[in-house]
Amino acid sequence: MSIKPIFIRYKFPANIKYEYSAGTVDYMDAALIQVTDDAGETGLGEVTHGQFCHEPIVGLVQHFNRLLVGHSVLEMNRTWQLMYGSTVFWNRQGIGIGVMGGIDIALHDLVGKILHLPVYQLLGGLARSKIRVYASNGLFRNPEPLIADTRRAKSLGFNAYKMRVVTPDTIIPQVKAFRNEFGDSMDLMVDAVQGSMAVPWTLAVSKRIVKRLEPYNVLWFEEPCPTEDISGYAELRASTSISIAGAESVPTAHAFKPFLDQGAFDLLQFDIATSGFTEGTRIASLAAAYRKPVAIHSWGTIVSILAGVHMALTLPNCAITEYCFMDHPFNDLLSLHRIRPEGGYIYPIAKEGLGVTFDAELVDKFKYEPIPLNFISTRERDIFL
Repeated sequence: MSIKPIFIRYKFPANIKYEYSAGTVDYMDAALIQVTDDAGETGLGEVTHGQFCHEPIVGLVQHFNRLLVGHSVLEMNRTWQLMYGSTVFWNRQGIGIGVMGGIDIALHDLVGKILHLPVYQLLGGLARSKIRVYASNGLFRNPEPLIADTRRAKSLGFNAYKMRVVTPDTIIPQVKAFRNEFGDSMDLMVDAVQGSMAVPWTLAVSKRIVKRLEPYNVLWFEEPCPTEDISGYAELRASTSISIAGAESVPTAHAFKPFLDQGAFDLLQFDIATSGFTEGTRIASLAAAYRKPVAIHSWGTIVSILAGVHMALTLPNCAITEYCFMDHPFNDLLSLHRIRPEGGYIYPIAKEGLGVTFDAELVDKFKYEPIPLNFISTRERDIFL
């Protein structure tokens, strides 16, 4: 097999201003992984980390490509063990696992095409006839664009929406406006995004916010603490009736276990384009042993969205999966047919592999250049107390 990274970029137009607690989102970057077998068939994956950096992804793909020369694409479990075992000295968490996850997704897409099966069949077959999906955006400071974007989501068949926060004082006005507009016709999740903040809030701030959220029937409060603050998560969870969710940057079952042991989460959100299918299956099984649901995280293009859908359809303990709802053209350009929910659900897709495609012309049309990004701002700022 051969493996290569593909980067494409869409710059959001001036009328779209996406911002959240950690920074701003000026571009939709997609870091895709293409795996090719000896017959020339290809599979497509995605790496969430590639939205934040470039050279490390390229270098790691080159590393794993050398490692896997001559290895059968059909032996996906063995592929994961080769990648993990050969890098265990330095790759227990972080970007190395993320690149492995992207390769893992691409291999499943490729093998699905070779065997003429959808990926969910490779994962053991359906555990459910449909999976709920939520529109994930809400990168706004004021209620008006939030309401407009939620209307767009509702018109396209979603009945659940996730918003981000900008500052602690912007949260309740937005949530209140959301409930006034939609009542109980749309479920709402609130993502504090403290897992990717250079200067995160104190625990006291999150505890005050979650108490103020309780009257608004929020489905969950996501990443209200820095990812490594397991005891803070547990303390916050014990203080509220709202479900506490996390954490997208935790990549393996082994890394999730301390969170479960200490009662940090009500539901687990592993990122499909970080953990891939192989490790994602282990995480979901671990969650099931602790009687916890999973809500698959997918902050990428339709490649990772559909990876989440295929996996979710095979998991008895998956409650819902994420559909990154930023306004960009990649989802329609990379899918074999338009993917839209029906009554809030996506049904099994009768396509070989994931149901995605890649046209090489996209590289020229959506040129990528490594530049400093504002996704995570490191500017000096006051700590919210």
